[in-house]
Order: sequence, then structure tokens, then C-alpha cells
Amino acid sequence: MKPSCLNKNRGWLLFIIALTLLTPQALLAATPKNIILYIGDGMASTQRRVAEEVYKRRLAMNTLPVVGLYTTYSEDSIITDSAAAATAMATGHKTENSVISMDAEGEIAYETIAEAARRLGKSVGLLTTTRITHATPASFGSHTESRGDENNIAIQLLDSDFDVLMGGGRQNFVPKGTNKSRRWDNRNLLSDFRKKGYEILQDRDALKSLQIQKNTRVLGLFSDSHMPYYLDRTEEIPSLAEMTRVAVKILSQNPKGFFLMVEGGRIDHAAHGNAPAGTMGDLLEFDNAVAVGIEFSKSAPSTLLLVGGDHETGGMGMGIGGGYFMKPEVIKKVTRSEFGMGYGEIMKDPDLAYDVLKKYAGIEKLKPEEKKLLEVAIQHIKDGKGLKSPNKTYNPSWLGYTFSNILSQRSRIGWTSYAHTGHPVMLTAGGPGSETFMGFYDNTDVGLKMAALWGVSLKSWKVE
Repeated sequence: MKPSCLNKNRGWLLFIIALTLLTPQALLAATPKNIILYIGDGMASTQRRVAEEVYKRRLAMNTLPVVGLYTTYSEDSIITDSAAAATAMATGHKTENSVISMDAEGEIAYETIAEAARRLGKSVGLLTTTRITHATPASFGSHTESRGDENNIAIQLLDSDFDVLMGGGRQNFVPKGTNKSRRWDNRNLLSDFRKKGYEILQDRDALKSLQIQKNTRVLGLFSDSHMPYYLDRTEEIPSLAEMTRVAVKILSQNPKGFFLMVEGGRIDHAAHGNAPAGTMGDLLEFDNAVAVGIEFSKSAPSTLLLVGGDHETGGMGMGIGGGYFMKPEVIKKVTRSEFGMGYGEIMKDPDLAYDVLKKYAGIEKLKPEEKKLLEVAIQHIKDGKGLKSPNKTYNPSWLGYTFSNILSQRSRIGWTSYAHTGHPVMLTAGGPGSETFMGFYDNTDVGLKMAALWGVSLKSWKVE
């Protein structure tokens, strides 16, 4: 045996011995008072590594000392959706795709770790860059047979009495007939939240000027649907890091501790479009939010930090074609997401596509094959074919997908799919109890391990 191997094995042996020698008092001290669970929707290990190459620095999430890996399959498919994946992480139970924290038949509801935290007297917060009623946050605060039942999910979030809810999705909270409302009824959930003592925030200024009191509770809805991609944000919309900073200040007032779920939801959406710049922009924003949690944990060492994903999206690969190289600097120069470039004024005058690529991606001259792709996409717009949502068919000839194609080829970033994949997802962790997340396990174990650290069993009940 080589000395290096011997040293490595000795290190593991000492670690195991140390664990066995822990006294009950030491084990109690290792119990986290607070848990912050970060979920990068669509994010696996490749997305994390590509971002480090693009931004030429170590990601905050990759500095956490404990590393684990987990499978993500759902009850009815090797490839999960966000509803089944988030349900597994929140409840410790498998379910079928599209189902939110219930069994597939809709007969049994599963308690979530957020609801268990509330049962323990802890404060609870859910943050996302998608709609707050979208699959991942919904799986921590509601129970329904369909993730599409977002109007009912909004009502269940009201009933949850969670302390902080922030993201997009105003359309599911305002009454039918209101501009951009997606409700089926005349119920004004904003008024209902106010009656329960919530501060209603609808822009960044309101978030920044919030006066945090002892019993402050917040509903922040910063867009009608999903929040824009990070690269497309205006000054009126807060960052996920800003939302996290406020949430932690509110939740940490509870002497019993808190549970906070923070989702970088639009990493997934950009990866669905095989958009490398959009994916990296939202992953960077997500990592900035992780950095807020790490900074908080320095003054609150009883905080467990967990950073993972619900599944991988797009089959992202580092390097395509011949040669062992990538060109991440291509992505670093992009200042607007591929789909941000592909819509807006360009839909009225698609010939602006060349100017847009130059302005936002720094591309001065197109290759012949790139020019051909762009000509086809422009013609689709002129023919009226590009006015339908390309997300429904993932047609790569439309402008947003064409910009994504060009930037992927230039940066040498590969993709295998426009959908989710079954790749295992990496989790990093730090703080008390983090060592229990080391190794290879299933996504259901994430929820079960959190519950075990708090000494609770997640309940289930029959739906009447």
C-alpha cells in the first residue's frame, strides 16, 4: 500500500473513531438550530463547474466541506420533474411526476420539513425566482395532485402561516378580472394576507425599506409570473441574495430557530433552452444567495447549510467536438440572456438580430453556418411562426434558441436534451449535522436526514 493511500485511510479511520466517541452532549451540540436548504433547479455538478470556469473563481457553494451525491428518479419515471423531486426532498417520500407532497392517488398527504419546522415552533421561509406557487416552493408548503393547480396552491400558502414567502407569481393572488390575473375566482389573496398581518412587497424599493419588527411576516411578489432571468433584471426587481438577506433577518429572530428554502428556479428554465449565458447568470445569482447564508452562519454557527438541486436539466457538458478545450470567456462577455435578446423589440423587427448579438454578446462577425441559422430564425419571425411560445416544442430555429445554439457552439458547451435528465445531483453542506449528508444516497434521504437531525418523524394523513 502506498503511503498516500495509508494516510487517506488513516484519516477516514480517525473520522469514524471521532464520531463514535461523541458524547450525548456533543451530539446535542451538533443538532442544527436552523436549516437553510438551497435548491438550484436543474443544477447538477456540471453546471457548478462550468460557472467556476466562466467566472474564474470558486463558487461559494463549492467551498462547503461536505460533499454528497443523490439519485433523483420519481415513482413513475427515471426522469423526474420538479414536483416529484421537490416532494422527495421536502417529505422523504417518492411520488409521481406532477404531484405535490401527496401520494399518486391523491389519498395521502405527506408532511413537509417546512411544516414540521412550524410544528416545532420554528419560523419558516420559502424563496424562489420562479412563481412562489411553482412546483419546488409548492412542494414545501402545499399538497395537491397537480402542480398546475397554482390557484389552490396560493390559498394553501396563505393557510400555511409561513413567515416569509418571496418570489414571482402575483397573477395567482389577485382577483379574476385584475390585469394579468390567472385566478378563476374573485378572491383577493393579497387582502387576505394583509388581514393575517403580512407585509405585501411588490418591488425592490419596498424590500429595501422594510422595517423589520419582532413579528414581521412578508409576502413578496415581484413579478406577475416568473421573475426575469438574472441578466435581464431591471432595478425594480430584487436579487435572490437581497431576498435571502431580508428573510434571514426576519426568521433568525425566533429563539427556536428556522427553516428556509431558497430556490434558484430559473437555472432550470435557461437550461431547458440550452442557453449557456442565461444558465450561468442565474447560477451566479443563486451562488450569491448561498454566500449570504455562509456569511450568516459565521455569526450563527448552529446553522446547517445544504446546497443541491432537484434534478439536472439539459444534459450540460463541458466540451464538444474535437479537441480538449472550452471557451468560457464567450459566456462571460454576454450581458443579456439568450431569450432576453430574442424577444421584445426584436419581434417587431427581427432584422435587429445581428445588432442584438453584437450589443449583448460582443459577436462582431458571424460564421457562415451561424448566419444561416439566424436567417432561418428571422424568417420564422417574419412568417409569424415565432409568435408562439417556443418552450412548448423546443424549436431551435427561433431566435432565443438560435442565440443559445450560437453561444453554446462558440463556448464549446454541449447539451444532450431540452428536458430534464436522470443524472445524480451533487450536494454540498456545512454546519452542525452536515457530515450526515456525505456519501451516495437518494433524494428522499435529504428530507429524512433533515427531520432526523431535528428529532422529528415526518407525518402523513389521509385526505378527506
